[in-house]
Amino acid sequence: MAFEIDITLLGVIMALTVRFGVLAATLPMLDVRAVPAIWRLALAGTLATALAPAVVSAVPPGAVTLAWQPLVTEAVRSLVIGMMMGFTINLVFVAVRFAGDVAGMQIGFSIVNAFDPMSNSQISIISQLYHVLAVLLFFVTGAHLVLISAMFQSCLVLPPFGGGSMMTGGAWHLLQEFSTVFQIGLRIAAPIIIVLLLVSAAMGVIVKTIPQLNVLVVGFPVKIGVGLVTLGTSLVFFRQIVMGMYAALPDQLTRTLTAMQ
Repeated sequence: MAFEIDITLLGVIMALTVRFGVLAATLPMLDVRAVPAIWRLALAGTLATALAPAVVSAVPPGAVTLAWQPLVTEAVRSLVIGMMMGFTINLVFVAVRFAGDVAGMQIGFSIVNAFDPMSNSQISIISQLYHVLAVLLFFVTGAHLVLISAMFQSCLVLPPFGGGSMMTGGAWHLLQEFSTVFQIGLRIAAPIIIVLLLVSAAMGVIVKTIPQLNVLVVGFPVKIGVGLVTLGTSLVFFRQIVMGMYAALPDQLTRTLTAMQ
């Protein structure tokens, strides 16, 4: 009995595994230390094996060889594509974390940052709350299904072993997209910033009226209380902004793939 190995199919599976492996390593809830690397690799390999038969037809004939130069070139190319797609998706969560850092600083929680053993770093409490809520909305709104569709679309727009240079255009596009992170983060934290600015102004007037009042003793718990109440009431506003960003995610991924062509 003779066994035949389809070199083209095997090469496509390996290239897509690298592409999806980098993407899985940067996805929310998968980029923490609690998720073993073998699980991410298994997820990437499963998706690559499932999508490879539909992608083989887009590969130029004779493009897959056993020479190490084209294999290394395609591995680097797939690595860059996966990194850029992961960066595009994580723009939402970077904006959310930035909003949490700003809100926590305004409330006064910047001095009580907690140590996150998952990421091995200091994190803001409000930032972590926003991040968890954003991850829950990510799955509730079906954005993970949009991600899988974008992964298949990336295989058709940028097929493995297709050649071409996409690093410059894709990097410049993502640099422009990153400029929106600060704008969106400030929009999310705007209710807390505005309310606490008014509280600080009111406390300044009170101190001028009653000089005996210790503004540090009285103002700090007042700002925390008002900030937490504003945080709770502004979650509806937070939900609208984040869901709007998820709704625009397909077009954003399409623009990124187009820029990498």
